[in-house]
Amino acid sequence: MAKRIDTTIPPFTEPPLRAMFARFTALVGALVQLTSAERDLGGYRGQDPALAAFTGAVDAARARALTHCAVILAGETEDEMAYGLQTAAKMVRTVLTTQTPTEVAMIRNILAMRHETVLFGLYRAGLPRYNALLDTAFDALAAHIVLPGTGGDVIEHDEKAGKPSSARVAHTGMSRCFTGLLGAMDRFIRADQMLQRPVAGDVRARPFGFAMQRSEAALTAMLDALHEVMAAELNRCEDRALWEMGYALFSLIEQADDDARLFLFDTLMDYRPQFMVPGTHAVARQTRQLQDRFFGLVAEMMQLEDFSGPGPDGDGACGPALAA
Repeated sequence: MAKRIDTTIPPFTEPPLRAMFARFTALVGALVQLTSAERDLGGYRGQDPALAAFTGAVDAARARALTHCAVILAGETEDEMAYGLQTAAKMVRTVLTTQTPTEVAMIRNILAMRHETVLFGLYRAGLPRYNALLDTAFDALAAHIVLPGTGGDVIEHDEKAGKPSSARVAHTGMSRCFTGLLGAMDRFIRADQMLQRPVAGDVRARPFGFAMQRSEAALTAMLDALHEVMAAELNRCEDRALWEMGYALFSLIEQADDDARLFLFDTLMDYRPQFMVPGTHAVARQTRQLQDRFFGLVAEMMQLEDFSGPGPDGDGACGPALAA
């Protein structure tokens, strides 16, 4: 599901946008300097005074990069390009500041998959300068991530494209994570359904409070399972297909607008055949079973009131479906 990008160039005449482009370019430079400084340091964490220059260079480059991120994120987001640059800056900030390896691994996979999935929405047709700047930043961020202690290697997929998958291994880390996600989705759907009429009962009663707690816990567990899918290693083409579906669910959940969520859901269902992995071998058949189950669960989830659906009682998004 690779992108096709046009090559016409509109002028960048808005002063705020020019300033953000300049600041973002400086951010990329600071990130490259940080990566170089950390590579020179070589992962050393001792107290040898002779290495003070190297540790100082790392600290200074990190501070510059984070300062650029802060300025970029404080700017206006009305323009689509400004939004894209800010999103990229958030990714840089997360990698430089998070203490959670899963977050870094998620971003690593997004960077590796950004040209293979149409769900990655930051690139813009007809804006090659903007797209090239994003690519430069993403390449620099990927180079930083592969340093020791920052989240692991970014796997190159180009050389694997078109090669048949091995049917000797039934599961990978990704397929195990995805199977766990399917179970978590099912448990969340069943728990959330209990909060809607006619099954919820009196919202003041203790059983409803317990049901609310179970639903919140199930939602948290589902999001944790989803993050594991998005952070799992991408070792074969089936892994990349499952990752893309996890990214689709992540995108659905992230949508704040009901109409936008419904539009994305309809688009995903229309393109369902393009998500399915090809092949007749055992791995492909097993992966398609997981994919079929995933789409069925997403359809059930979209029936929940919280996801713009009619709910179990069928009152619709604007009706009194929620007991609360």
